[in-house]
Amino acid sequence: KLPPIGVMVEFPAAVYQARAMARRVDFLSVGSNDLTQYLLAVDRNNARVARLYDSLHPAVLQALNAVAVGSRAEGVPIGICGELAGEPGGAVLLLARGYDVLSINATSLPRVKKALRNLRLSEARDLLEEVMAMDYGLDINRRLEQFLAAHGMEKFIHALVE
Repeated sequence: KLPPIGVMVEFPAAVYQARAMARRVDFLSVGSNDLTQYLLAVDRNNARVARLYDSLHPAVLQALNAVAVGSRAEGVPIGICGELAGEPGGAVLLLARGYDVLSINATSLPRVKKALRNLRLSEARDLLEEVMAMDYGLDINRRLEQFLAAHGMEKFIHALVE
């Protein structure tokens, strides 16, 4: 038997083809670092423009939403890897959106587990709905800071604004 076969969604064109790809594979996975870089046309490794790289930019969140919608429409699991999944606030939003797998580095795991265990899914979904209506990444970051602080996770806030 073949292992499950999936597709990495790492560039904008793949976002628009997510549902079509989901029809042909066993799972989808988003590479959030590359997708963010290509969506925003910002090289995160270039010191002159790296400050413009924002994984919580509204365009990024909308793209992540579109991929999730496409995968769900075809009944295909969806995962994500990259820095966003390893940040407590990002993980909350991804959980709320229905991402099945968050691939993160081992050093982020305790913080993400604590964040996800400290809230109800309904709260995360309300937060996602609220930030999806926002027009600026800075406002989204601030709202996530408020949310984390309200749930006793102040020590995680620094990771969002670095």
